[in-house]
Amino acid sequence: MKIQLWSKTTAGKWAAILTLIFIIFMALKLINLAIIRLPFPTPFIAVFGVVGFIMGLISIMKNKDRTLLTLLSIPIGLLIIFWVAAEIVVPH
Repeated sequence: MKIQLWSKTTAGKWAAILTLIFIIFMALKLINLAIIRLPFPTPFIAVFGVVGFIMGLISIMKNKDRTLLTLLSIPIGLLIIFWVAAEIVVPH
């Protein structure tokens, strides 16, 4: 079975795009260079990852999509959900 990188379904494409936007924005935010300053708060950026997670689940369940970027949206989304749950349970 050959696994593809990019999905052919609309939900799979949205999941991949939103997850990649989340990864890029978080990387830019963590680098925090003086040249590139993102005015977005981290919870706003996390919404991209959570929506990508939901679209990935829809694509996997409904369309049986098994592409690499669609599957990448699942662990990224779970990481965000666990991070939010940990912030709610143990605030600092």
